[in-house]
Amino acid sequence: MGAISGTLGATGSCPVVSRPVSSRSSRAVGGDAVGPSNPALKLVLRRMLSFTGVDVTDASSRRSCLVVAPHPDDETLGAGATIMRKVYAGTPVHLLVATDGSKSPPGDPAEVTALRSAELGAACAVLGLSESDVTRLPFVDAELVGREDALAGAIAEVVAAIGPDEVLVTAESDPHQDHAIVGAATRRALAGTGMRLLAYPIWQFDRPVLLWHEWRRGRSELVRTDGYRDRKRRAVAAYGSQMAARNDDPEGLRPNFLRNFDRPYELFFPVTLPVADRGA
Repeated sequence: MGAISGTLGATGSCPVVSRPVSSRSSRAVGGDAVGPSNPALKLVLRRMLSFTGVDVTDASSRRSCLVVAPHPDDETLGAGATIMRKVYAGTPVHLLVATDGSKSPPGDPAEVTALRSAELGAACAVLGLSESDVTRLPFVDAELVGREDALAGAIAEVVAAIGPDEVLVTAESDPHQDHAIVGAATRRALAGTGMRLLAYPIWQFDRPVLLWHEWRRGRSELVRTDGYRDRKRRAVAAYGSQMAARNDDPEGLRPNFLRNFDRPYELFFPVTLPVADRGA
């Protein structure tokens, strides 16, 4: 599958603009925001979440779904096995990618965007998603500040067109700014709909205190990955530009970090929606 694109009237006023080549990727900057990890606390929280989480695997496989990803690869990391389970069950899944991913890895923005699009296509082929199952929004990687209203409107437009049973998105508590903004915009877009909204953690895994706060807000839901872990690894590997070879590499997703997503389950936190959009 080649580059995947979608056109929305709500985002027609948000063209991708040229800009200088960045010396550090948005992924590296996001990693800086996470700070040092606490392995012992991570282990305790992992065990607690697995013991207290509710297994919703069977019910989840029957719910049509919109997966909202801030960048190409977040959908695979956070919900790859869940997507594949739904697809295998014949349940409709649509993927909405909010940004062009153009700032990771460092390089010419147009070339990086094309590379990320090709990687997204390869990952979607493994996940079982066709080109028509994917919508790309023309927002720029790491430039969502000030675009929240337009982003929420674009997401609301896709939700209205797709009409899913549930929406999966990154959490507002994610320390990566793009992830947090996309999570907040999705909650706004769903205000008053009564739809199920669930947040999947990404960078919180290396900031376990944030996972603790999510868990304290309410129950967590688990979707088993058995039967899909090998395929998920292949889908993750499709994003070669995002991978770091070693744990001390300054750029890319390090092997230790990727282990957070190669587990017996994928983790989701139900999000309470406002009754109506109040600009939250």
